[in-house]
Amino acid sequence: MASGENATIFVSLTGDESIKLFDIDSESGAPTLRATSSAHGPTGPLFLHPNKDKLFAAHVGSTTLASFDLDRESGELALINKIDTGLSTPAQTITDSAGRFLLTAYYSGGGLTVHRIGEDGSIGDLVQRIDTGIKAHCIQLDASERFAFVPHVCPTNKTSQFRFDAENGQLKPNEPPEVTPPDDNTGPRHLCFSNDGDVAYIVNEQGNTVTAHRFDEESGTLTIFQHLDSLPPDADRSGHTAHIEIHPSGKWVYASNRGHDSIVGYHVDADGSLSPFGHFPVPSSPRSFNAEPSGRFLYCAGESAGRMVTFSVDQKSGELQRVGECEVGKSPFWVMAVTL
Repeated sequence: MASGENATIFVSLTGDESIKLFDIDSESGAPTLRATSSAHGPTGPLFLHPNKDKLFAAHVGSTTLASFDLDRESGELALINKIDTGLSTPAQTITDSAGRFLLTAYYSGGGLTVHRIGEDGSIGDLVQRIDTGIKAHCIQLDASERFAFVPHVCPTNKTSQFRFDAENGQLKPNEPPEVTPPDDNTGPRHLCFSNDGDVAYIVNEQGNTVTAHRFDEESGTLTIFQHLDSLPPDADRSGHTAHIEIHPSGKWVYASNRGHDSIVGYHVDADGSLSPFGHFPVPSSPRSFNAEPSGRFLYCAGESAGRMVTFSVDQKSGELQRVGECEVGKSPFWVMAVTL
């Protein structure tokens, strides 16, 4: 971490309609509450502007998106503007690296939108609305920002592939326009790229599985090469996976299992394939988790538990050791660890 930067955690609370900012103790990893701000709606996913002075929130329990000024000293958020998209359950929102466009995927409303971001951080004009079907749960750009991917859980059950023009914010379907999952009950939900950018990992909600894809950097398309369980062999399969992250080192991938209430860890092999190495208990209904940028600590909130657990990450094995747990509030939805 660069000199003068402090590791922090944002937690969005759908039930409390608030966003909390915690400081991280550099030695113990313990979170300490610095600020609580109104989210101006039932907030879910968060995204920090590349300049780190603005924050975007999607009101997962509504149809609105909000933009905030971030006071990096106090950690407090001040609303810039809030827009009503008319599309329910925005499930993830991100910006491009220049912070010019806000891209959002919608679970109930279906598909995605692109909005222009004003110089003051406000959410501006609608650039594009694309209907890809219901249950879009994530949107991610590749490192070059020439391509975008939108996983959809069942019944839509696909990952849409787009070309992205970073100059005007326009998306157009790639060829082929979608990746077909291994079976009809897979449900691609969230996606992350390997550190080299040549592999994409998708966690599958209905299948309780993780799928690894080769990413062709020229065509911008994904090709499946591995599909494996996120649960132990004898586990009850009535739950659903939620989130997937790659460790900052690139050595390990983690995914959360709701119902089994665990995080599964995978070694990333030299060819990008995954090998599971353990399941680590977390508070009930783990939706979101994140490792802080140094990779020494990982944080996971249980949505129905209202609690967040702190893990230390073994830097040789990737195994997680629980070192603390705290109450965070009602229905924590998103955990985002960043430096400010």
